[in-house]
Amino acid sequence: MTCADYRSAMSAQLDGERTGAALTPVGAGDGHGEGGLAAHAEQCADCRDWLAAARRLRALTAGAQGPSAEWSAGLLDRLLERLDADGDDEARTA
Repeated sequence: MTCADYRSAMSAQLDGERTGAALTPVGAGDGHGEGGLAAHAEQCADCRDWLAAARRLRALTAGAQGPSAEWSAGLLDRLLERLDADGDDEARTA
């Protein structure tokens, strides 16, 4: 696995997805299964730094809320109205 593969798996794990590779303390693991992500992060400074930054970002955004359902529901209508107002029929069919 490459560092990009490990980072993708670490990101998925932080998002709560099941990856088959846990961010558990190093112990058992061949680098791909249980403990593999933690083992790699422990040995690879770049991935360790990436994981620390990802965890900090997750902590900072944990309480953030997205747009309301009402705002999101009207987004497509507002975009289409804007396109119609601009006379950009090509953009609607692209």
